[in-house]
Amino acid sequence: MGAFRPDTVVLNWLLTLPFFAAACAGLFPRLSLPAHSEKEAEAMRRGPFMLGALASVMGVALSVSLFPAVFRTGPVTADYWWTKDLYHLRFQADSFTTPLAVVIWGVGLYLNMHLAGLPVLSHPHRRAALLLVAQGGALGACLSADLIALFMFIGLALVALWLLVMLDDARAANRFFAMTHVGALMLLGGILLIWLRGGDSAVTSLSYLLLSVEPNALGVMGLLVLVGTLPMVACFPAYGWLTDLAEAAPSTAMAPALLLPAVGGAMLLRLLPGSMVVALLPALAVVALLLGIATLWWGAIRAWMSPGLRQLAAWLTVAQSGYLVLAIGAMASPTASSEIVRAAALHVLVAPLALAAVWGAAGSVRAEFGTDSIADLNGLLRKAPLATVALFLGGLSLAGLPPLPGFQVQRLLVSGLFHDGRLWFAVVIAAADLLVAVAVLDALRRIWLGEPPTAGRWASAWLSGQLALASLVLLAAGAGSGALAGWTEAMLRGVFSISRSGLVSTP
Repeated sequence: MGAFRPDTVVLNWLLTLPFFAAACAGLFPRLSLPAHSEKEAEAMRRGPFMLGALASVMGVALSVSLFPAVFRTGPVTADYWWTKDLYHLRFQADSFTTPLAVVIWGVGLYLNMHLAGLPVLSHPHRRAALLLVAQGGALGACLSADLIALFMFIGLALVALWLLVMLDDARAANRFFAMTHVGALMLLGGILLIWLRGGDSAVTSLSYLLLSVEPNALGVMGLLVLVGTLPMVACFPAYGWLTDLAEAAPSTAMAPALLLPAVGGAMLLRLLPGSMVVALLPALAVVALLLGIATLWWGAIRAWMSPGLRQLAAWLTVAQSGYLVLAIGAMASPTASSEIVRAAALHVLVAPLALAAVWGAAGSVRAEFGTDSIADLNGLLRKAPLATVALFLGGLSLAGLPPLPGFQVQRLLVSGLFHDGRLWFAVVIAAADLLVAVAVLDALRRIWLGEPPTAGRWASAWLSGQLALASLVLLAAGAGSGALAGWTEAMLRGVFSISRSGLVSTP
């Protein structure tokens, strides 16, 4: 038994908070009195989302409180033995996962504010509860220092998102469930094969296992399944179902669009670099580079052709998923610069912020004006200035333009490729960034001109607050982008390995 650190208590609270809040949100109708007026009914409808927003603020505070320990004294761990022979469950907050936890809770705050500001939605208590469970699954997957726990939490997040989308459209939800669980089941197969080979499912033992044991058919098969699945996790939006969700379930499409790429990127960065996969799969570098560039350009071109703001947001999400796979391919080079890993780590933190602004603008415009078709939104700037500003800042950050935070990601990635002698890849990425900027600016140009649309049918302080929050966070992140780039040096240590030192046994 080791000394019980207060930081471990914070980590345990961080892991349990979303599920406790989800139970409270699910019970909300039974804890409410019957509404006696329309105003009371509206307050009760927003109640579960207000609870989710409060829980998200608490989660941000808990995550931030771990920063001093993580960045000064090292990782904070929670280590559980259920029985000596049953299972060893491990969690760890380090210099990479702790900032990511802030982002996941921040995305949860944003999503709850968005849902609270929409017109009447069916089953608000279920939506709030499922969104909190999805947050908890994403958070648990990122903080897991164990492969089995990682899979369990990814599966939990996927099921929660599936049920959330099901409340809007069963067909779109079932397609989402089928496509995402193909990757999840492959991931489970790879984990079980590796566990059978090494006898331990700790993430920290993965690189040692793959480098110290003579490869055999079983081990190579497990590695193939694992390596083939993780890019699929990061590229879930690239399979086309996201655009269907944007059409069929506009009130909930933003949740999988923001949570899944962040979790998939975290898994890529956590497992692939530390696994030294180049030794066993030398073709991975070329495949990942080509897949990443194809996904990036596919998303950028379709974003440029999008007729509506929701489609624009969906295809920009697809384009961003390509950056992570491309960075993995670039990291596979023996001469790869650390700037590439730093760019990928920073991208996982920054991209959800910009995507949230774009998705929030599209959802708010549709809620207020009944449409998000670009052709029908002439003069939008005069009627919805906050939505226009959020779309402008979010889109240009995704394009990597200064002084927005996405610029630091693009600068590190292009610089790393240039130093590695991959000049043509750097040029291709810069050209794709230019196309993303053209897509966003062209959409803004088309909705800027002309007579403004009819006055909105729904006005909400929650939607206004959501858009203002997105714009302020992007501006603040842009102003502190130098510090963010500096933090990636510390993140680099958390990306490559999970330290065994300082493990704490908790009851």
